[in-house]
Amino acid sequence: MQVNLHNTNSTAQLIANSSDAKVDQTATGKAQLKSEMERLAKDIYHKDQPKEPEAIYDKPMSIKTNNVVSTRETEEKALNNIRLATVNLYMPGGEVSNSVEKMFAQYDDIMAEIAAEQPSLANKDWGISISQSDELEVTGSMNDKEKSLLAEKLNDNGDFVAAAKEFKLSFLEHIDLAVRGWSSYEVNEGNFSKILDLKEILDNSQGGKSFKQAWNKDFSWLEFNDNISAQLSRNASRR
Repeated sequence: MQVNLHNTNSTAQLIANSSDAKVDQTATGKAQLKSEMERLAKDIYHKDQPKEPEAIYDKPMSIKTNNVVSTRETEEKALNNIRLATVNLYMPGGEVSNSVEKMFAQYDDIMAEIAAEQPSLANKDWGISISQSDELEVTGSMNDKEKSLLAEKLNDNGDFVAAAKEFKLSFLEHIDLAVRGWSSYEVNEGNFSKILDLKEILDNSQGGKSFKQAWNKDFSWLEFNDNISAQLSRNASRR
């Protein structure tokens, strides 16, 4: 099934009406949101999908092919699932963005503690993955003792671990429902830890000066989205 969601106004309205989505209402904030919606639309949606012919009869229709029944109600439900998944994957106030922002709020404190206790480790090149058992693990060119020290520090922060679990759960749930975009990549429970580096995401989610002025916060959902796309392109295979 191909879906045309090119009308970004309806998606933006859906975001604004969501109780979880808190979108900046300043002119600059709206301009950034519109710009990002247009950028995402080029990759996520089918831009020039032909319109479906208008229905001749305004009554429920059921089509049965190979023992699969398609009705107007099931199609509307599928479209709604795609819309919600798109909001939760890419937009500020969505489940994925919210979970990463929670990690971001704890990240500076964790890194400050590591720098104070193990300054040589803080400056090394390392990453953070979340295992299939939802434990945070340290990756990179370190010995086992160094990885163990860092992993212990990370897993001791309950809020950080809980947010990491939320991120993984919501990401996997919504890419299975959305179309194109991130859903074009093969990411699942088994390979998640090898594809997405949480530390790289957090290191690249800092908003610039203009973003901070418009949104009044340091965490940038725009930078976060860009890093996810870059990691998927680099580490994941396409479906």
